[in-house]
Amino acid sequence: MKWEEKLNKFIDSFEYIDDVVGILVCGSYITGSPTKHSDLDVHLLLNDKVNYRVRGNKIVDGLLIEYFANPKSQIIKYFEEDYKNIRPMSHTQFITGKIIMDKTGDLKKLKEKAKNMLKNNYEDIDTSISDMDKYAMWDMLDDLKDIYETERDDFDFIYYCNLDRLICIYMRHIKYPYNKKTILGNIVSEIVRKKYLLKELPDYDIKELIEYCITVKNKESKMRCYKKLTEKIFDIVGGFSIDNFKYKSDIEK
Repeated sequence: MKWEEKLNKFIDSFEYIDDVVGILVCGSYITGSPTKHSDLDVHLLLNDKVNYRVRGNKIVDGLLIEYFANPKSQIIKYFEEDYKNIRPMSHTQFITGKIIMDKTGDLKKLKEKAKNMLKNNYEDIDTSISDMDKYAMWDMLDDLKDIYETERDDFDFIYYCNLDRLICIYMRHIKYPYNKKTILGNIVSEIVRKKYLLKELPDYDIKELIEYCITVKNKESKMRCYKKLTEKIFDIVGGFSIDNFKYKSDIEK
């Protein structure tokens, strides 16, 4: 049975079907290369009169369907929140998704809104790295050096946790979306970049270091690569010195 038939079975049994005015399907079944672990992502557009939203999962003949039922106003709020956080997941789903039904024409409008928002390239979002972020970068490197030199058993765990945070700081600074599941694919695969509407990373050295940090196996190389990546990012953001570091801010009220 094809996914379209399974989707129809799900829609026929959907509890709030009378409120549904649009259906958009997205994910690997639309963009390509689904695996046996892929689910079918379905956005159900509800009419403007409803005062609820629903998210859930349903297995239909072996296919896991993940569904999101929202009125247009709620979807726009998701767009705005994701844009603010440079996390275009909702935009990408709508841009790459396939419209199955659109009674009001609002799904087509939402597709266009998502495209127009991403065209701004986050130019209106302040992504400068704060002094506290710089301190965090220094502190993570210092901690990792200590763990490596004392041969602690949790080195690998801390290494990957810190690497995730380090890449996140860098990606936000350059206004590129960051998703752990797509960062390596962004670097090595044009297919992944196209699927998730990603731009290739602008700095070749950074790109090479991130790939190596993710894929390298032995601890000595991990430590050396992490240090180089941290230093390279510091060069980009104007450097940092721990000596006389001070951060003053208002107390919380």
